[in-house]
Amino acid sequence: MGLCIHYRGALTDKRAIYQLMDEVEDIAKAMNWKYTVLDEDWSQPPTAKLDNSEAGRIQITGKLSLKGISLQVHPKSEWVYLLFNASCVISSPAQVALSAEEGYPAQAQWQSVKTQFAGAEAHIAIIRLFRYLKGKYLHDLEVSDEGEYWETENYDTLKSRLDKLDRAIDIMGMALADLDKGSSEEDIVERIEKVLRDLRKRE
Repeated sequence: MGLCIHYRGALTDKRAIYQLMDEVEDIAKAMNWKYTVLDEDWSQPPTAKLDNSEAGRIQITGKLSLKGISLQVHPKSEWVYLLFNASCVISSPAQVALSAEEGYPAQAQWQSVKTQFAGAEAHIAIIRLFRYLKGKYLHDLEVSDEGEYWETENYDTLKSRLDKLDRAIDIMGMALADLDKGSSEEDIVERIEKVLRDLRKRE
Protein backbone atom coordinates (compact mmCIF):
# COMPACT_ATOMS: atom_id res chain seq x y z
CA MET A 1 0.00 0.00 0.00
CA GLY A 2 1.40 3.39 -0.98
CA LEU A 3 1.26 5.98 -3.71
CA CYS A 4 3.70 5.42 -6.60
CA ILE A 5 4.87 6.90 -9.87
CA HIS A 6 5.33 4.35 -12.66
CA TYR A 7 7.49 5.16 -15.68
CA ARG A 8 9.12 3.60 -18.72
CA GLY A 9 10.94 4.82 -21.80
CA ALA A 10 14.19 4.95 -23.72
CA LEU A 11 16.83 7.48 -24.70
CA THR A 12 15.91 9.33 -27.86
CA ASP A 13 19.59 9.59 -28.84
CA LYS A 14 22.14 7.08 -27.50
CA ARG A 15 24.88 9.68 -27.85
CA ALA A 16 23.19 11.86 -25.22
CA ILE A 17 23.69 9.41 -22.33
CA TYR A 18 26.59 11.30 -20.73
CA GLN A 19 24.93 14.66 -21.22
CA LEU A 20 21.84 13.34 -19.39
CA MET A 21 23.99 11.87 -16.61
CA ASP A 22 25.90 15.12 -16.12
CA GLU A 23 22.79 17.27 -16.16
CA VAL A 24 20.86 15.12 -13.69
CA GLU A 25 23.92 14.97 -11.44
CA ASP A 26 24.08 18.79 -11.46
CA ILE A 27 20.37 18.93 -10.55
CA ALA A 28 20.86 16.41 -7.73
CA LYS A 29 23.77 18.40 -6.32
CA ALA A 30 21.83 21.66 -6.48
CA MET A 31 18.84 20.06 -4.72
CA ASN A 32 20.96 18.17 -2.16
CA TRP A 33 19.54 14.84 -3.32
CA LYS A 34 21.42 11.60 -2.79
CA TYR A 35 22.62 10.08 -6.06
CA THR A 36 24.88 7.43 -7.52
CA VAL A 37 26.37 7.26 -11.01
CA LEU A 38 26.85 4.01 -12.92
CA ASP A 39 29.03 3.77 -16.02
CA GLU A 40 29.50 0.14 -17.02
CA ASP A 41 30.49 -1.32 -20.38
CA TRP A 42 27.50 -1.73 -22.68
CA SER A 43 29.45 -4.15 -24.87
CA GLN A 44 29.61 -6.70 -22.05
CA PRO A 45 26.50 -8.84 -21.38
CA PRO A 46 25.02 -8.51 -17.89
CA THR A 47 25.95 -11.20 -15.36
CA ALA A 48 24.05 -9.80 -12.36
CA LYS A 49 22.08 -12.14 -10.12
CA LEU A 50 20.36 -12.13 -6.75
CA ASP A 51 22.31 -13.77 -3.92
CA ASN A 52 21.77 -14.19 -0.20
CA SER A 53 24.40 -12.38 1.86
CA GLU A 54 25.89 -13.71 5.09
CA ALA A 55 23.58 -11.37 6.99
CA GLY A 56 20.60 -13.07 5.37
CA ARG A 57 19.83 -10.17 3.05
CA ILE A 58 19.34 -10.43 -0.69
CA GLN A 59 22.04 -8.61 -2.65
CA ILE A 60 22.90 -8.17 -6.31
CA THR A 61 26.23 -9.51 -7.52
CA GLY A 62 27.86 -9.43 -10.94
CA LYS A 63 27.86 -6.86 -13.74
CA LEU A 64 24.75 -4.83 -14.51
CA SER A 65 26.08 -3.39 -17.78
CA LEU A 66 24.08 -0.21 -17.23
CA LYS A 67 24.89 3.47 -17.64
CA GLY A 68 23.07 6.31 -15.92
CA ILE A 69 22.23 7.82 -12.57
CA SER A 70 20.00 6.90 -9.63
CA LEU A 71 18.71 9.50 -7.20
CA GLN A 72 16.68 9.83 -4.03
CA VAL A 73 14.80 13.12 -3.71
CA HIS A 74 13.79 12.53 -0.07
CA PRO A 75 14.97 10.12 2.66
CA LYS A 76 11.50 8.52 2.75
CA SER A 77 11.15 8.22 -1.02
CA GLU A 78 12.30 5.24 -3.03
CA TRP A 79 15.15 5.71 -5.51
CA VAL A 80 14.48 6.90 -9.05
CA TYR A 81 16.43 4.79 -11.55
CA LEU A 82 17.54 6.58 -14.70
CA LEU A 83 19.76 3.68 -15.72
CA PHE A 84 19.95 2.55 -19.33
CA ASN A 85 20.91 -0.76 -20.90
CA ALA A 86 22.66 -1.21 -24.26
CA SER A 87 19.28 -0.87 -25.99
CA CYS A 88 18.97 2.57 -24.32
CA VAL A 89 15.94 1.36 -22.37
CA ILE A 90 15.42 2.52 -18.78
CA SER A 91 16.16 -0.35 -16.40
CA SER A 92 17.03 -1.05 -12.76
CA PRO A 93 19.52 -3.28 -10.94
CA ALA A 94 16.81 -5.67 -9.74
CA GLN A 95 15.30 -5.92 -13.22
CA VAL A 96 18.67 -6.79 -14.74
CA ALA A 97 19.41 -9.36 -12.03
CA LEU A 98 16.07 -11.06 -12.59
CA SER A 99 16.45 -11.25 -16.37
CA ALA A 100 20.22 -11.29 -17.03
CA GLU A 101 20.15 -14.82 -18.44
CA GLU A 102 17.60 -13.73 -21.05
CA GLY A 103 19.59 -10.64 -22.06
CA TYR A 104 18.36 -7.07 -22.26
CA PRO A 105 14.66 -6.49 -22.90
CA ALA A 106 14.15 -4.86 -26.30
CA GLN A 107 11.17 -2.87 -25.05
CA ALA A 108 10.94 -0.58 -22.04
CA GLN A 109 9.66 -2.19 -18.85
CA TRP A 110 7.76 -0.31 -16.15
CA GLN A 111 9.76 1.07 -13.22
CA SER A 112 8.14 2.35 -10.03
CA VAL A 113 9.07 4.79 -7.28
CA LYS A 114 7.00 5.04 -4.10
CA THR A 115 6.60 8.56 -2.71
CA GLN A 116 3.86 7.88 -0.16
CA PHE A 117 5.97 8.65 2.92
CA ALA A 118 8.00 11.47 1.36
CA GLY A 119 5.14 13.92 0.87
CA ALA A 120 3.67 15.93 -1.97
CA GLU A 121 6.75 18.10 -2.58
CA ALA A 122 9.00 15.10 -3.22
CA HIS A 123 6.39 13.59 -5.54
CA ILE A 124 6.12 16.85 -7.49
CA ALA A 125 9.92 17.13 -7.75
CA ILE A 126 10.11 13.73 -9.45
CA ILE A 127 7.26 14.55 -11.83
CA ARG A 128 8.87 17.86 -12.80
CA LEU A 129 12.19 16.09 -13.40
CA PHE A 130 10.46 13.52 -15.62
CA ARG A 131 8.68 16.26 -17.57
CA TYR A 132 11.97 18.04 -18.21
CA LEU A 133 13.75 14.85 -19.27
CA LYS A 134 10.88 13.89 -21.57
CA GLY A 135 11.22 17.19 -23.39
CA LYS A 136 14.98 16.86 -23.85
CA TYR A 137 16.17 13.24 -23.67
CA LEU A 138 13.27 10.78 -23.34
CA HIS A 139 10.68 11.75 -25.93
CA ASP A 140 8.75 8.48 -25.61
CA LEU A 141 8.70 8.53 -21.79
CA GLU A 142 5.43 7.19 -20.37
CA VAL A 143 4.35 8.09 -16.84
CA SER A 144 1.46 6.65 -14.86
CA ASP A 145 1.03 8.75 -11.73
CA GLU A 146 -1.19 7.40 -8.95
CA GLY A 147 -1.32 10.93 -7.57
CA GLU A 148 -2.48 12.28 -10.97
CA TYR A 149 -0.03 15.18 -10.80
CA TRP A 150 1.61 14.18 -14.09
CA GLU A 151 -1.77 14.47 -15.83
CA THR A 152 -3.33 17.41 -13.98
CA GLU A 153 -0.59 19.32 -12.12
CA ASN A 154 -3.24 19.69 -9.40
CA TYR A 155 -1.58 19.93 -5.99
CA ASP A 156 -4.87 19.53 -4.07
CA THR A 157 -5.69 16.24 -5.83
CA LEU A 158 -2.23 14.86 -5.06
CA LYS A 159 -2.35 15.96 -1.42
CA SER A 160 -5.82 14.49 -0.99
CA ARG A 161 -4.68 11.11 -2.32
CA LEU A 162 -1.62 11.09 -0.07
CA ASP A 163 -3.69 12.00 2.99
CA LYS A 164 -6.28 9.34 2.19
CA LEU A 165 -3.62 6.64 1.92
CA ASP A 166 -1.93 7.81 5.13
CA ARG A 167 -5.24 7.40 6.97
CA ALA A 168 -5.78 3.95 5.45
CA ILE A 169 -2.28 2.85 6.49
CA ASP A 170 -2.88 4.11 10.04
CA ILE A 171 -6.21 2.29 10.26
CA MET A 172 -4.67 -0.93 8.94
CA GLY A 173 -1.80 -0.66 11.42
CA MET A 174 -4.16 -0.20 14.37
CA ALA A 175 -6.33 -3.10 13.24
CA LEU A 176 -3.36 -5.47 13.00
CA ALA A 177 -1.94 -4.24 16.32
CA ASP A 178 -5.12 -5.44 18.02
CA LEU A 179 -4.53 -9.03 16.92
CA ASP A 180 -3.21 -11.50 19.46
CA LYS A 181 0.34 -12.78 18.96
CA GLY A 182 -1.06 -16.26 18.44
CA SER A 183 -3.43 -15.20 15.64
CA SER A 184 -3.51 -17.50 12.64
CA GLU A 185 -2.84 -16.41 9.05
CA GLU A 186 -6.57 -16.77 8.41
CA ASP A 187 -7.33 -14.35 11.27
CA ILE A 188 -4.89 -11.81 9.87
CA VAL A 189 -6.26 -12.09 6.32
CA GLU A 190 -9.83 -11.82 7.60
CA ARG A 191 -8.96 -8.68 9.60
CA ILE A 192 -7.25 -7.07 6.59
CA GLU A 193 -10.22 -7.84 4.34
CA LYS A 194 -12.62 -6.35 6.90
CA VAL A 195 -10.58 -3.15 7.16
CA LEU A 196 -10.47 -2.85 3.37
CA ARG A 197 -14.24 -3.34 3.13
CA ASP A 198 -14.79 -0.64 5.76
CA LEU A 199 -12.47 1.75 3.93
CA ARG A 200 -14.35 1.22 0.65
CA LYS A 201 -17.64 2.03 2.37
CA ARG A 202 -16.21 5.38 3.49
CA GLU A 203 -15.21 6.40 -0.03
